Amino acid sequence: MLTLPLLAHMSSAAIAAGITACLTYGQYNVASGPNGSGLMPPASVLNPNARTGAMLDPLAEMASAMTSLKQERAKAERNRAMIDWLAGLQTRFTVQRLETGLVYKVRYAPAGETGTVLQDFVAVPYGPELPFAISLQAGEAGMVRVEGLSCAGQVTLAQLDPAAGEQAAETAAMSRAEAYLQKPEAADPALPADCLMVRLKRG
Repeated sequence: MLTLPLLAHMSSAAIAAGITACLTYGQYNVASGPNGSGLMPPASVLNPNARTGAMLDPLAEMASAMTSLKQERAKAERNRAMIDWLAGLQTRFTVQRLETGLVYKVRYAPAGETGTVLQDFVAVPYGPELPFAISLQAGEAGMVRVEGLSCAGQVTLAQLDPAAGEQAAETAAMSRAEAYLQKPEAADPALPADCLMVRLKRG
């Protein structure tokens, strides 16, 4: 595909000219060849892995590069929101690195009244996908509620008997975090970068 540095240096006039030529003469008439043709450079410039003599669709390559650029920006903005949230925490946290992403474990209190947040497990994919949080909260009669928090809202995932112990609750939360990282929700440019972090701001 077009590399981001190449896309960034292409003038809007050049891009417009390429699109106009594609629409006028047919996309493959201006697609690249082994020695370059028309307005487009050789295929290896558009895609370093392209085979010799490949005919690439310039419009598709530009669209793919623009998508990649948006995803990288979304990831950077999400990470900045995460850093701001972590910097504002008034309690300790740890980080566990998995093959699919990071899980931030934040401990607030060992116990409390109904609704008290005990711990948050925040799953952050390595890619640009959305983060997800599993929150352990004090429930009625000593129960522990396992809540799932996303940019879309909050849902109760399970309720654990206090007899199971604190370790069982932490294991359940971590299992949920790992499962999410296996199939994370795709990034949505329409959502603010801190859409999850605002739900995790504890009083």
